[in-house]
Amino acid sequence: VVNVLRELYVAEERLNLLPIQRDSSLKIFEIWRSKVFEKAGYSDSTFKKSFEFYMDRPDEMELIYTALVDTLQLQEQRVQGR
Repeated sequence: VVNVLRELYVAEERLNLLPIQRDSSLKIFEIWRSKVFEKAGYSDSTFKKSFEFYMDRPDEMELIYTALVDTLQLQEQRVQGR
């Protein structure tokens, strides 16, 4: 779940940097989102069910988001270190 969230976050941030209209960026994001799920072996509905499962368990969701933030920080450090 953490890797999928990371990929989605990075895709969204990349789109925010593109000089395109919001409706166009939403269309592009849907394509990228599908590719992220496909790469991870998730369907949209499976990911949604998993996300809903963890939303009902806030302590576990907090651990997921803590891991996500740590992963994103490490990724940023690697990029800055280049």
